[in-house]
Amino acid sequence: MSIPKHRLTEQTSLVDLIAIIEQSHHIFTRTEMSRIAAMLDDEELATLSFSHEIRDCFEQLRKDMEMHLLKEEHILFPYIADLERNPALSQYSRFGSIRHPIRKMRLEHIAVYGLLEKLRELTMQYCPTPGSHPKVFLLYAALAGLDGNLIQHMHLEDRVLFPRALQLGRQS
Repeated sequence: MSIPKHRLTEQTSLVDLIAIIEQSHHIFTRTEMSRIAAMLDDEELATLSFSHEIRDCFEQLRKDMEMHLLKEEHILFPYIADLERNPALSQYSRFGSIRHPIRKMRLEHIAVYGLLEKLRELTMQYCPTPGSHPKVFLLYAALAGLDGNLIQHMHLEDRVLFPRALQLGRQS
């Protein structure tokens, strides 16, 4: 699945930025996590001397990301979009301040970074040993692609979306 390149500027609205994140990263993450889960469930791969730690780490990542994406899509992103349309809404926020849910998302990102680091370690930076089964090569390539996309995704939120949303929350 190819990721469209977007030209982000300071004039890119938060609504457009959220759409880019959802279309370029959330959809990719869900699709790839399902594909990787199916690869890990493959009987042929299961019979290999394959690390159960890789499977367990991926399953934790998958579980965490599924919940994380839902919280963003159903709670945080709609609130940011509403706040951009009407900054006065921050006075009536059910969060008290937009800082609280953003802090929670950033803490979840830190946990995801940790799981990705563990996956890199378990897979020797997604490099199968020579002579590995071809399905291991495919799995590691898929994990590497997911890793790269998640890093871009979290960077876009942590360095662009969240600071701008926090600034908008302070202005109201």
